[in-house]
Amino acid sequence: GRTTGALGYGYRLGGGWRLAGNAGTAFRAPTFLDLYFPLFDNPNLKPEHARNAEGGVYYETAATTMSAVYYRNRVEDLIVFSGTCPLSGRPFGCPVNVNSAKLQGWSLAARTAVTREIALRGTLDLAQPTDVATGHVLPRRAKRYGSAAVDYNVAAWRLTAELIAAGQRFDDAANTKRMGGYALVNLVASYALDRQWSLFARWNNVLDHTYELAKDFSTPAANVFLGVRYQSR
Repeated sequence: GRTTGALGYGYRLGGGWRLAGNAGTAFRAPTFLDLYFPLFDNPNLKPEHARNAEGGVYYETAATTMSAVYYRNRVEDLIVFSGTCPLSGRPFGCPVNVNSAKLQGWSLAARTAVTREIALRGTLDLAQPTDVATGHVLPRRAKRYGSAAVDYNVAAWRLTAELIAAGQRFDDAANTKRMGGYALVNLVASYALDRQWSLFARWNNVLDHTYELAKDFSTPAANVFLGVRYQSR
């Protein structure tokens, strides 16, 4: 168990502008799979403890929203997956603790309605995920991550085209196993049958791009999901 707390404050400047800041502490225990999944487990894991602070400027009107937030998080015993496990019998790696990690950077977001039917939105994260002891980039974390999308709404239809991109990452704590960046294109469509029921389709990785989130582990090629959704209102 752990007691955590947070404090936040916001101030409206007028004209749609607002300043806001937050500070707090956080706690995360390792999952059951982290501790006991066969061949990938580490029963010696410690829980994470973190101190977080962020401040940002926000803009909001009926048609447009924008935000720019700077954050700085210090995490003790951060849980990450390592391809080299300190325990025997884990040939593919296991989760380990990073004694002290620093996560800081900018998170930018914007959305605007071009017309009644068309809206544009995007995000960009500029991060410095660092192992304080070594100065290395934390495993499997990109310094640059972003997305852009176009939404088209007409009658009962909602159509979306989105681009998701990430910069290069490293698979290991020593930063010797490099993984290249990637960009994915996805298409989404939904049709509202009434206020509760809708049909939807999602085509992921339209260009069938080959990429890795973990070294030597494949990710899905182009794939399509079809379904029906019910949402109580």
